[in-house]
Amino acid sequence: MRNRILMGAVEEMKNRGVKFTMSNLAKRLNLSKTSLYEHFSSKNELVHNIIITALDDIHKQEQVIYNNTELSVPEKIEAFLKLTPIVFGPINSYSLYDDLRHYYPHEWQLVSVFQESQQNRLAAFITQNVENNTLRPINLTIFKRIVLCMTNDLFNFQFLSENNITHSDALAAMSDITVYGLLPKTKD
Repeated sequence: MRNRILMGAVEEMKNRGVKFTMSNLAKRLNLSKTSLYEHFSSKNELVHNIIITALDDIHKQEQVIYNNTELSVPEKIEAFLKLTPIVFGPINSYSLYDDLRHYYPHEWQLVSVFQESQQNRLAAFITQNVENNTLRPINLTIFKRIVLCMTNDLFNFQFLSENNITHSDALAAMSDITVYGLLPKTKD
């Protein structure tokens, strides 16, 4: 039942952003609000669980990428940079990320801490591959800052809506440009 409630809440977030109410969710799931509160003591707890589930999903995907021996090092970096939660499906609500920052700062802080640890793992992966001569040496401090700034900018509601682009598509474009730059793609 908890999973059903989480999935229903995500659908509400897709449609209404974080401003959905427990009444909206109860109606969607054809449950009483009392039933919802038996599983989640508050909407805050529900949103917190959604964020934790999404971050866990991304972490699991990251491990699959790093352990995939069929991917080249650049392909792993590209895949890593465009990770988004898949357990809930794509969330294309442009304002969701801005609303989350504003109305749920604790949960947004969890996202920020997770991003930092994720970048540290990427930096360690790059360092390992520089030492193996698979990648050329780069300034990792600048690389991490570039990725952080780009990633945070791609959570911007105004930018996404003005350019009619989803967050997932923006991450995919960012990862392609970051890994392959402006060089023409080589023919296989």
